[in-house]
Amino acid sequence: MNKLRIPLVAAAVLALAACSGKQPGDTIIKMQAEVCETGDPSVMSKYVSAKSQPAVGMISAIMAEPEKAEQMKTQIKAECENAKPIEILETKIDGDRATVRYTNPEGKEETDTLILEDGEWKLDFNLNK
Repeated sequence: MNKLRIPLVAAAVLALAACSGKQPGDTIIKMQAEVCETGDPSVMSKYVSAKSQPAVGMISAIMAEPEKAEQMKTQIKAECENAKPIEILETKIDGDRATVRYTNPEGKEETDTLILEDGEWKLDFNLNK
């Protein structure tokens, strides 16, 4: 009996360790939650890779104009009220790159690439999509 218990305990510990680490999909979920909470898409800057920062910079420039910022926040808040929760469908990790397939807040399937930067998974936008 004890011989069987040790492998089972070891398997349970490994499974918990795998689940407790930050997964690439967590970045997508946290970013969406913060954008919805604040209504400010410029908060995305902390969730995207260094090379993707110019895309967020364009959003930040729009948010610097008070009238446009208010319109955007109102639109985001309205969209978030009807948003479905993001569901991670599949995650493939290959070293410091990951591909995450998920359903977006509109219920449509999307796939994004993330890279590991300074120990954090960051969205790596392909602006040529």
